[in-house]
Amino acid sequence: MCILILLSFAANVFAGDLEDLTKKLYAYDINIQVSAVEELAKRGDEKAVEALLKFVFVKTEDWRVKIRAIRLLGDIPDTDVSDKLVTIFNDPFLNYECPAMKWNTAVALGHRHNKGTRAVDALIDALGYNNLLIREAAIQSLGKIGDPLSVPYLIAALNDDRFAVKYNAVKALENIGSKEAVPFLQKIADAEKDPLLKEETQKAIINIGLN
Repeated sequence: MCILILLSFAANVFAGDLEDLTKKLYAYDINIQVSAVEELAKRGDEKAVEALLKFVFVKTEDWRVKIRAIRLLGDIPDTDVSDKLVTIFNDPFLNYECPAMKWNTAVALGHRHNKGTRAVDALIDALGYNNLLIREAAIQSLGKIGDPLSVPYLIAALNDDRFAVKYNAVKALENIGSKEAVPFLQKIADAEKDPLLKEETQKAIINIGLN
């Protein structure tokens, strides 16, 4: 009986804590909001995640707090959470006034637990965007995820005229350890005039060979 009473008490405290944190999400003080976001992310249970996702979709809330929520949600190794982040990433209305939201969502998706999920498809699609920062973030995240599906698209990115895109594609292919990419990397190593890109490409070829 005592154990049941203690469990019931703990459950009520837990629920009350969640309710209090959810209220703080919508406080007028940004520091209180950020603290609430971090505490909810630490809990990581279904209701806490639901509260964070609901908050992100409220258009009137501060984008800086939303970004913090998105980045912390990305650390949760859950397919359902990943799918919700993809929805955020693809939502034109949510990201229209704040490209930083989309950029940070691309970064948040860059975890190995997203291999084989919708996140990979969304990031591959982002390689065709005009926004350079989002393309860079997508390439970096694909490199961190390490899904072989992304390799042909990252190889294609090696032909981009922009240094940042080409450089990040080299690093991403190195992270994945794609032997398929070596001939394409070798072409860059042989022909590239930029010393930094040439050096990084040569390093990538060596590191891939060591895998």
